[in-house]
Amino acid sequence: WTQSAADLAQKLVDVTGDVLVSAGMVAYLGAFTKPYRDSLTEEWVQMLKVKEIPRGETFSMSNTLGDAVKIRAWNISGLPSDSFSIENGIIVSNARRWPLCIDPQGQANKWFKNMEKSAGLKIIKL
Repeated sequence: WTQSAADLAQKLVDVTGDVLVSAGMVAYLGAFTKPYRDSLTEEWVQMLKVKEIPRGETFSMSNTLGDAVKIRAWNISGLPSDSFSIENGIIVSNARRWPLCIDPQGQANKWFKNMEKSAGLKIIKL
């Protein structure tokens, strides 16, 4: 119990920097490739270190903004389980605007259709 309480207290301190980087990813990095997104994220984490803003030892958007149950439901609905796809799912679910998906394999299209089937999503082709 003592260790769990200490871990929780540390997570409460680290949430400041982790949420700051996650918010930046949602706002600015959705359109970029995985390598570029990773390099900018690493740069931001280093800036937090320089400015002495508390953050976790290793940054993970899925650990900060992700919900394991929701992510599993996304995987069942067709979202690939790689970290880039999960980050994209988190960005789509937290963004205030509609996503622009460049989807040559049709994975995002399938995922959107399956996730919104119960809401009565209608698909049209122009």
